Amino acid sequence: MTTLTCTRLPMTLLALLLLGGSGTASAAAYGYSYTSVFGLVISNPTGSVTLLSNIDLSRTTATLNGSGVIHGGSNQIDAAQATRGAVSKGQNDFTQQGMGNASYARADAQIISSQIPPFPPGSTSTHTVNVAETYLAGGGSADASGRNGSTTAMAVNFVVGEPGATLGFDFRALPFMQLYLDAQAGTGSAASTSLALTFSIIDENGQIVFNWAPDGIIGSGIMGGIEASDGANLNTGYAQTPLTSGNMLTYDPSGCGSPTGTGTGTDCGAEFSAITNNLVAGSYTLVLNMLNSSELLYVPTDTSIPLPGTLPLLAAGLAALAVLRSRRHRYR
Repeated sequence: MTTLTCTRLPMTLLALLLLGGSGTASAAAYGYSYTSVFGLVISNPTGSVTLLSNIDLSRTTATLNGSGVIHGGSNQIDAAQATRGAVSKGQNDFTQQGMGNASYARADAQIISSQIPPFPPGSTSTHTVNVAETYLAGGGSADASGRNGSTTAMAVNFVVGEPGATLGFDFRALPFMQLYLDAQAGTGSAASTSLALTFSIIDENGQIVFNWAPDGIIGSGIMGGIEASDGANLNTGYAQTPLTSGNMLTYDPSGCGSPTGTGTGTDCGAEFSAITNNLVAGSYTLVLNMLNSSELLYVPTDTSIPLPGTLPLLAAGLAALAVLRSRRHRYR
């Protein structure tokens, strides 16, 4: 009976040890990209400008593990939030949902007010907000991906009279991004977030005569005009791969912190202003385009990682095996 017991007990200990040493670290990737543009005033410092028409566009997309959705489009000012997975944030809540226990992808976009045309009635400035947020929990999945984006744009047709005219742009903006890819991400994993904001004026021949992409440097990122203030880079992004993973990257150039409330506040942000060169008489289209995106791809590694407490269990198990082996030889 003693010999039978000594044979089964090591097998039991071995099973426990294998169980204790086969745990894998949880996998995670996260991206959040947000931009709020507020107090935007488009003025006409010199010359004569006549507005003809305006087309607003609010659009959201979200994709998670191959399942996607698109909301909004042309002539919309408030696209419905696009969601996939475990989304808890509601419509027009641009604050962070953050990392949780289940994967999700969401995007939201809204033109809150616009001076062209005035809506709500009496509006004298433009306020527009975008967010794109994704999170992947490994959960033992061998391959997972999530991506989303949101775009808000306004196209305005106008005519410049003789002898020409200039347009001025003044606004404040709050950009904020965070990106994380954990250190256990395997080969092929990647995470990125980006934001973009551009102002373009196109003439009747389709030529771009003015383009402004604020990049935080006075005199840079502008063509066909002059910058007076450029408080932050509104055309930038982050990227991580397994070689650079393990740290949370945060982009907060204005020091305002993560958006609070509904994410539509106007109490913090950097200043931006620019004026076009003289636009000769003719017809033009002004396009304001704003984009936030976040894309994740997580491929778990095949390496097993001991769970906390495994090493003491392993030591105790090996000691027990040594004692049992010694007794076994003694009874023989």
